[in-house]
Amino acid sequence: MYHHEIMQSLMSERTRALRAQAAAERDARLVRRAREYWAERAERIAARPASRRHRHRDAAPAR
Repeated sequence: MYHHEIMQSLMSERTRALRAQAAAERDARLVRRAREYWAERAERIAARPASRRHRHRDAAPAR
């Protein structure tokens, strides 16, 4: 192998590893943000007083 082929092979391996690492970091960031969102949403819903909905209580009976 020539020197440039060896160096090109090394660089392509390095870029592949860096891209894989970046993708894993993006996935971890997305998972963390999703967990934070759902935890915050659950807290908001739990903090809200239970409202009783009486839909169609005074509606005319169906025919």
